[in-house]
Amino acid sequence: MGWANASSRDWNVTLFGVVPMPPLAPTDSPIGHALGDWHAVFAWVLLALVGLHVAAALFHQFVLRDGTLDRMLPSRRDRAPAKQ
Repeated sequence: MGWANASSRDWNVTLFGVVPMPPLAPTDSPIGHALGDWHAVFAWVLLALVGLHVAAALFHQFVLRDGTLDRMLPSRRDRAPAKQ
């Protein structure tokens, strides 16, 4: 979506700043501009989901104290068996 948005605004898109990418949308394409708007919406939704996931992990760690976070960490895999 971001690539199409940048293409519709006639911005150059490169892969890692080295490889130029071909345009995905024609210049001044309304679809490309709309995809740019959706790109921003999806970025905020993804950020909210990441925050919710972190909050849930902290809730399990400090409120429920059920060892979920300990079981996710590789260095502590053999510790903290689940409460039943």
